Amino acid sequence: MNSRFLPRRLEKFLRDSTALSVDDGRLAYARGDVCVFEPGVPHPKRMRVDDLIFEDDTVLMNQVRLEPRTSHVTLMLNKPADVTATLRDPHGQRDLTAFLEAMPPGVFPVGRLDRDTTGLLLFTNDGDLANAILHPDHETDKLYWLWLDEHVPDGDPRLERMLLGVPLAGFVAHAASVSLQHRTESHTELLVTLREGKNRQIRRMCRALRLKLTHLHRKAIGPLSLAALPVGEWRPLDSDEVERLWQATGGRERATDRKLRALRTRARERRERGEPDLRLEAWLERFGSA
Repeated sequence: MNSRFLPRRLEKFLRDSTALSVDDGRLAYARGDVCVFEPGVPHPKRMRVDDLIFEDDTVLMNQVRLEPRTSHVTLMLNKPADVTATLRDPHGQRDLTAFLEAMPPGVFPVGRLDRDTTGLLLFTNDGDLANAILHPDHETDKLYWLWLDEHVPDGDPRLERMLLGVPLAGFVAHAASVSLQHRTESHTELLVTLREGKNRQIRRMCRALRLKLTHLHRKAIGPLSLAALPVGEWRPLDSDEVERLWQATGGRERATDRKLRALRTRARERRERGEPDLRLEAWLERFGSA
């Protein structure tokens, strides 16, 4: 199989080839700034942003040919409190804008931390790495430190419930591990590992279990920890750190296998709708089983 380029949605191709966000890439296409040509066809292809780009397609933005980047950068930030971990805060509060302006162009946050949560937030321009870290199938550990404004005794059943599962709206949330870090008569510190990534999951679990959570801090993602990185500071990862991060997700081959499964599912669903994607079918016949 040609592992250099797998068919990908146009919006992902734009993210992989430019410094545009997903939303800005969609806007650029809607404005007509982006044209896609299939080989041997003289006029642009009519398509949607979720249609597939193949390796022999030509994608132009403002008449300049785009190519997916071949090198990537990944960074870590020790996120302060009172920062919304999005590109734009809808209420005009402090968000990631100032950090992103200082970082290399094209990077984006890998997931998010809620506004009051501090700690490790990754940024990258490698969409495949971001997807591998966030996808639940890859089971990448995320380690959190919790401050509870109460004394939690030995054998408290609420901690076991975090492991066995806490019913929340639409799903049952699990912690991969829960351990006592420190406690006094008035507070308890826990270390909790997640392999899931639902919105505000730990806060929702604590609320459901009536645990008095007052501060939440992400200490590590996979093998990476903040170590001595000051609050509000960021730094790039070196190549060894990026490789160890990939290994923690199961590796690049696992990510490729997941993308191939998604392409096969896409082809099957198109067939079942009576709208087969003949180009994708041909690609899978040639490369998809190798």
